[in-house]
Amino acid sequence: MRRISFGVFLIAMSTLALELLLARVFDAILITNISYFIVTSAVFAFGLAGIYVSLNPLPAAQDVRSLAVRLALVLAVVAALLVPIINALPFDPLQAFKAPLRQSFYLLGIYLTMIVPFFVSGYLLIAVFSTYSKKIQVLYFWDLAGAGIGAVIILPFIPMIGPGGLTLCVAATALVAASLFSHRRKATVACLAGAAVLVVVPFTLMPRYIDFDNHMEKRSVVADKKAGRLEVTKWDPVSKIEVLDDPLEAAPAAKPNPWRATGGDRKHIAYDGGNQSSFFYKFDGDLEKLRKAIDNDRMVARQQFWQISVPAADYLKRDTGHRVLVIGSAGGHDTKAALMYGARQVDAIELVSAVVDLGKNQYANYIGNIFSRPGVHAQAGEGRSFLRATGQRYDVIQIHSNYTSSSIAQGTGALAPSYLQTVEAYQEYFEHLTDDGVLQVNHHSYPRMITAAAVAWKRMGRGDFQKHVAVFETPIEKHSPTLLIKMSPWTEHEMADLKAYLSPQNLPELYSYKLVENPLHPEESFLSSAFYSGDLPKSISDRMPVRVTPITDDHPYFDLLRKRIGKLVVDPTNFVNEGMISIPNMQLKGGFVPMDLVHLIGISILSIVFMCLFVFVPLRFSAVGREEGAKAIPLLVYFSCLGAGFIIFELVFIQKLMQLIGSPLYTYSTVLFALLLSSGLGSLASGRVAPAGANRWRIPFMAIVALCLVFTLVESSVFRFGLGFALPGRMLTAALLISPIGFFLGMPFPLGILAIEGGPKGSVAWAWGMNGVFTVIGGVLSVFLGLAFGFTVTLLIAMGFYVLATIAYPKLDVVQRLGM
Repeated sequence: MRRISFGVFLIAMSTLALELLLARVFDAILITNISYFIVTSAVFAFGLAGIYVSLNPLPAAQDVRSLAVRLALVLAVVAALLVPIINALPFDPLQAFKAPLRQSFYLLGIYLTMIVPFFVSGYLLIAVFSTYSKKIQVLYFWDLAGAGIGAVIILPFIPMIGPGGLTLCVAATALVAASLFSHRRKATVACLAGAAVLVVVPFTLMPRYIDFDNHMEKRSVVADKKAGRLEVTKWDPVSKIEVLDDPLEAAPAAKPNPWRATGGDRKHIAYDGGNQSSFFYKFDGDLEKLRKAIDNDRMVARQQFWQISVPAADYLKRDTGHRVLVIGSAGGHDTKAALMYGARQVDAIELVSAVVDLGKNQYANYIGNIFSRPGVHAQAGEGRSFLRATGQRYDVIQIHSNYTSSSIAQGTGALAPSYLQTVEAYQEYFEHLTDDGVLQVNHHSYPRMITAAAVAWKRMGRGDFQKHVAVFETPIEKHSPTLLIKMSPWTEHEMADLKAYLSPQNLPELYSYKLVENPLHPEESFLSSAFYSGDLPKSISDRMPVRVTPITDDHPYFDLLRKRIGKLVVDPTNFVNEGMISIPNMQLKGGFVPMDLVHLIGISILSIVFMCLFVFVPLRFSAVGREEGAKAIPLLVYFSCLGAGFIIFELVFIQKLMQLIGSPLYTYSTVLFALLLSSGLGSLASGRVAPAGANRWRIPFMAIVALCLVFTLVESSVFRFGLGFALPGRMLTAALLISPIGFFLGMPFPLGILAIEGGPKGSVAWAWGMNGVFTVIGGVLSVFLGLAFGFTVTLLIAMGFYVLATIAYPKLDVVQRLGM
């Protein structure tokens, strides 16, 4: 039994690791939304295996260990072939309108390929669980423990061998599992030998990767790679980083391109194939010469900075020895701006450690060694967690379109949370600015930023917020305005200074900045004073075609802007300008396909189809579904509630604990590891805490409800207490906070399996299938619940699923027979 248990551990570890790897891969070769859709759709196959076995139960004479060997071998083969297969199927959703048949073929091929590993791993685990159902508490422990390890074990190896190399390691792990299931010595030796070869291959190729090809053209990355401009590829746990030579070229006057605008040299830092970008600008290190050149000709700034406005706040503080915090330092242009205007200290925080390493080492000379200058502290980290840990106050805090396109780092690929744009975030910025400090944010949809900042301002007991806010826009980049919030009111001199810098007379009109929110003359502003009140009237927000209501840490979906499908138009009477509608309109393909929502629409439709398939087909055709007395209904309700409730707990904990841990990636790893491992321990202990046949079966359900309520009551206090710890301490605090809940969450599933294991053939398989499919559906449901009610209410709804499971449990067949 030990070999079987450890085989289950390895299969579970391989399966979850593969799911996470595929999410990272599709983030890079496609986009996050499509990645979420494809991977989530494929995971349905995990539950589909349960439905298949419920309709075709395993024969009584089936040698389960031989079956497990064959299935593990299939998993190994498919995992090993994922790179060449996916590379041979260049699916590009943006080409679907031009070549629908070809792109449909590519998508179908990818989808069918990805179904296989999840189906066979699900089939394998069902076969083992059904055959050894009396040992479910032990087996479920190994299943959850393996999944918990799989969630974190890949992270340190991604930079070394990349996801492509790790798919070979997944294949090797499946071969080791096959060797454990096998009765035959020769087969065992052959599997172990094959596993050794698969593990060795990616490490012998270091530092080269067995890599996946880009499927979509994003910001000219594919074209530049074909032109031989790729210089560096680094896989980071957060993002895939590619550095490409990108010399600036003169753009035609009739159609200026903000990406290649004027003479100069730079290196394009492409995050996840071009989902995001930054640049290493060629710089000789002479800050004084650069400053003089920009003072004489503002267009020189476009050769050294993303936008002319990047140095705006530093220009205001010039020659005062100011302190600067840069959140999202990337290629270092914000840091260079601060140094150019005399900053004595620059804390440069970047989420992707690979970019920090490149800027400090390989490209250090190219960018003028700005990260090694006195007073500069460049480090990998997350901006808000850094702020919480420091007691410093800054003269300038600068954020330039900082977010991550990584599904793993976000904790969900369905909708990207924007924790740098919440009410709580702005309050933290304001609390860490000096009395005359300036917050500079370059990000789209400035009205929504202002409403969030206004609420934070009001919570701090401050007034006259409009006098502290200035917004500048430029015609060439209306989607990225410059928001400047000053802790003291703006003066006439400061406004004149900014205008002189951002719109000098010799600057072409296309690049000249216009003051659209004037703190000194509100009547000249585009927005009304209601946006600055901290209490935006519902009558205004309701009539606007985009969402401008402030987001919070409990409801952090800044980019969910559109209210309806269709092209938006400029409407000054309803406070809608071109910058606000540019993002939703760019995401609308073919005039009717919203790429920002298509994954949610698609997966919702697919969830309904699978739910009907998984419920009604077994009810009609399986032995347990046809059993008299409708005993299948309690089974259906019970295991569906467990699947949906567990995943909602998991996803909500990831989002909530982001506030404590800070780093999205470490939050994700901590929650999955702690929750799955503690649940596995709960399964192992369930025989003592709530033994089958005893009235103590209610204990886990009561504990889940009670601990969930305790969590909602104490989370804020624990967060405040834990914020003073270093990162390992915050991770440990988070793990200790959720592990008691996880411990009891691990008990209901094995209790349910023990309750039905004496039922008709296929009962355990159907229970597994319903649990699996509603895990996926629950993940989608958590997004909609989070959007509608926020994370706290969503957590309580997850608790409600376990209450419903408590009601269903006594109606399971064996429970009735035992008289519980």
